[in-house]
Amino acid sequence: MAAPRIPVKSRPTRAKAEPEPRVDIIKDGTLEAIAEYITEGNAKNIIVMSGAGISTAAGIKDFRSPGTGLYDDLERFNLPYPEAVFDISFFKDNPSPFYRLAKELLPGHYRPTFTHYLLPLLAKKGLLLRSYTQNIDMLERLTGLDPELLVEAHGSFATSECIDCEVLVDSTWVRKHILKSEIPYCSRCGGLVKPTITFFGEELPHRFGTLAQVDFKKCDLLIVIGTSLQVEPFNRLITKVSPRCPRILINRERAGEDMHSGFDFDDKWKYTVKRDALFLGSCDEGVRKLAKLCGWEGELQAMFEAGNIEMQLAEELEAMTLAKELEEETKALQDEEEEKENDQDQKGFTKEEAEALDEITGLLEATEISSVSVSVSDSASTPTTTKVVATTVVVAGTNTEEEGEEKASAETKTEKTNKKEGGKGRKTGTTA
Repeated sequence: MAAPRIPVKSRPTRAKAEPEPRVDIIKDGTLEAIAEYITEGNAKNIIVMSGAGISTAAGIKDFRSPGTGLYDDLERFNLPYPEAVFDISFFKDNPSPFYRLAKELLPGHYRPTFTHYLLPLLAKKGLLLRSYTQNIDMLERLTGLDPELLVEAHGSFATSECIDCEVLVDSTWVRKHILKSEIPYCSRCGGLVKPTITFFGEELPHRFGTLAQVDFKKCDLLIVIGTSLQVEPFNRLITKVSPRCPRILINRERAGEDMHSGFDFDDKWKYTVKRDALFLGSCDEGVRKLAKLCGWEGELQAMFEAGNIEMQLAEELEAMTLAKELEEETKALQDEEEEKENDQDQKGFTKEEAEALDEITGLLEATEISSVSVSVSDSASTPTTTKVVATTVVVAGTNTEEEGEEKASAETKTEKTNKKEGGKGRKTGTTA
């Protein structure tokens, strides 16, 4: 007989989870929405991330723009691939291309743009937590921004070091070598010296990682300007802020959308928080519009103009300094050339002639002879050209060589007469 079947209790069906309600941190993905967020006092710890795009208005080429970017322009250096100019392994084998390029990129050739002055303006208002830049041009520093508020993720020309012994080297000395198209070498070990720019194959500055871990947790508004966000780990920084932190990209092209927690301008990823905004256009145009919406345009314009005046004065002073240094170097070269010519004149004597001249000079110093003139002539009578030292000795108290000869002749005659008379005297005495 079959055992009675025990009824199985049916499991209760689990209700489908309700989607989390969408939170709009900003009302839409526009620059106006970001400006409203700022003016309402919601942004107190702003981080600005920037790339090469903010410096193109200063005349510095970005890296990847087709046809006009720096990498396209590097064909003249005959590189195996464009990025090789910043590859540490390639640099060790062939540093020349980098230093030729560095001569064009050296600070002092360019001025900060309108966008650069957004940084000191935010700092002045107490809103800037930190500026993170990929740029090595040091234009952020030229705005007067406190270096403590700046992280140069890929290094800069501010310092230089030997790649072998890692000793720090005076950057002014390195700059002079670069301007002269010379490769600087370490005086300590002979290794290559380069600015502390982070090359491919090198670790980023320790300060970058240390501050990023802390800063991006505090950030309440992230402004990304002028970067394609293609280089790691810099591009990953946009994912390190809180999910409720608004983010805006000001750039000519869209970027940063193809990574986990990347930008979502079109609600493609269906984030539960609306926080991303986009402005497509030039960096200066976007920053000017943002400043106007926040009521800061006049203040930012004044900072930009004042900065340009300071830069002009600094450039004139540097030009005067360089002109003075050039004048001093030119004079030093002329003096060196004259010294070489004098050395060459002295080298006109053979070793024997020089020794004879030294001997004559010594005799002159030990007697009352007043001067000696020396000339070098080539003897045409011998097959091999030789040099004959002709000396003319002028005795003190005489006017001409003839007078000297007459005096010598008279002295000789007197001496002969005295000898003759002395001989007669001796003969007479003997007879007596």
